[in-house]
Amino acid sequence: MSSGSPLPPPDYQGGDYRDDKKRRLPGGHAGESSSCRLLLDGDLEYMLAELTVDEDIIPGGNSGDCRKDRKRKSNQDNASDDLLENMLSSLVIKDNAATSSASRRSGKDASVLVLDDSILDEGNSDCTTSTVCGASDSWSLRSEEFIERVKDLLLSHKGTGVEVFEVHFGLDSAHAAHLDKWVQFASESGAQCVIINLRKKGISSSGDLVVKSRYNFPLHCFVGGQRSSIRKLRLINCIFRPTLHCSGFSSLVRLYLNNVTIADSDVQNICSCCTILRILRLGRCDDLVNLMISHEILIYLDIFRCKKLVSIEIHATSLAFFEYDGHEVHIKYASTPKMRQIVTKFGDVNTSLPKDFNAMEWIKKVTLTFLSPSEEYRYIIYLKKFTALQFVNLFILPSWNNALAVTYLLKATPYLKRLRIEACSKEHHYVDRSHTNWPEGISLDKLRTITIGGFAAQAPLVALLACLMGVATHLKYLQIDPHHHLCKMLGKWVREDVGDKAARDDARNAALATIVPKLPPTVKLVIK
Repeated sequence: MSSGSPLPPPDYQGGDYRDDKKRRLPGGHAGESSSCRLLLDGDLEYMLAELTVDEDIIPGGNSGDCRKDRKRKSNQDNASDDLLENMLSSLVIKDNAATSSASRRSGKDASVLVLDDSILDEGNSDCTTSTVCGASDSWSLRSEEFIERVKDLLLSHKGTGVEVFEVHFGLDSAHAAHLDKWVQFASESGAQCVIINLRKKGISSSGDLVVKSRYNFPLHCFVGGQRSSIRKLRLINCIFRPTLHCSGFSSLVRLYLNNVTIADSDVQNICSCCTILRILRLGRCDDLVNLMISHEILIYLDIFRCKKLVSIEIHATSLAFFEYDGHEVHIKYASTPKMRQIVTKFGDVNTSLPKDFNAMEWIKKVTLTFLSPSEEYRYIIYLKKFTALQFVNLFILPSWNNALAVTYLLKATPYLKRLRIEACSKEHHYVDRSHTNWPEGISLDKLRTITIGGFAAQAPLVALLACLMGVATHLKYLQIDPHHHLCKMLGKWVREDVGDKAARDDARNAALATIVPKLPPTVKLVIK
């Protein structure tokens, strides 16, 4: 299999995922809307596959359709990144909409089967136990009641046509015998999506007691004569220890592990066994230390809040999107020639472009943080130009040194089209200066749009904007927003409606007083 041209998963048909959404029966139970999320993720996976394949089939030699191909490639290059971001944003919006809808009970032939605490509140014919749901405050009794109701529900189910199987309840290793049977049911039913969320509501899953009693996900349920149909696996508060030659997950396309006990070697086994894996997310996996990702067709990698992590080394020739959020670690992009977008958030530590950045010929967008309050000179003078970068997102704590760091970064990205700066809401960490020596030789002729969030007329930020007005000769649009924003999935910014309204009004008035006089007449100013 060519690393640059990943094939779709076995038995894949282009319309399957849309048909999944149409086949969702009226009797299906929405649960926590994760089934809706995973079906939408199917569309995401399909689009990612289309993106990668389209890039690779663009011919480089002589062809009668070469002109059309070049035009198509140009349109794709301009739209693919924004299209992906819009789809990921829509996933969050649709998730929230689904969560707010009324929950519905699973029918016997439902393609989506969700087992959560709502079945304790439903006195329906599928649950034959005589115990009153929620009558006791004892968690052990509630767990026993939940297990009994699940047992009755699965016994009444035909066991076929289950495409999405979910468990959302705070169980642990003490309930392994029951959980194993449920996972076995999902496997024998041919479920394509399996979610095991054993986090107890309202209780942190990071304690030692919880870690020691985590449920060990049964690999043997997906090993047998018939190859497993599972394509998406989501585990929360479990143990996952795949072996090197585990064949049960060869059809896996998406894997999401959150608060899961897993070691560095287990991740390497995953990369070896899951040969068509496209999307991998590892969150709060605290046993990871020196993580190495080696995979030929992985497209999206997200790693966040792994407490003991020291280093990440990536060998992924098809990887297009990488995101890291957590404490400072060493990240080595050993082989990532198809990288499109990088998001690195090192807590309160300033970040910079990676040393092996020039090997990423497709890179277009980065999200970096400049959050150190130190007044020491820590910005890097880049000796090379990064001509592929077109979009830069920066989350900064306004200070004179951070403002200077931004200008040196922009000097190294002369083909930048869009710049976003989000000012941190912490106290201002700078001393007033009447003059700053900005670097010379900055050329931003391609820059068309600047967006500023968290604007409070911070002196370094106002001075930085004045500097940019002088070098961005073809700037068309400047947006200033006093609201603060959070950086979400793939660098998307989501507004926070927090803070003092009067302070935001003052910031708007300050923008009119400090920015408008410096603004060229050709630039459109929008103040949110």
